[in-house]
Amino acid sequence: MFENSALVDFMSLKLPYFPELVKVFYNNLKIQDGVLYSEVHNISIIVDQSLFYSLTKLPSQGVPFEGTLVDD
Repeated sequence: MFENSALVDFMSLKLPYFPELVKVFYNNLKIQDGVLYSEVHNISIIVDQSLFYSLTKLPSQGVPFEGTLVDD
């Protein structure tokens, strides 16, 4: 299923990561006008639509990126 959706690279963790930095990133995450903003150790991180699709390699068809959360 992941191969058919071109999600294999996105779903598999191949590089080292730092759980505490990931936690700080998500704790500071703000979404405004479809752009993700965060800060980790005084470094600003800004992810717009084109950078998001470039990093994730996800297809950009289907649901538009609006920066809203879905209620369960």
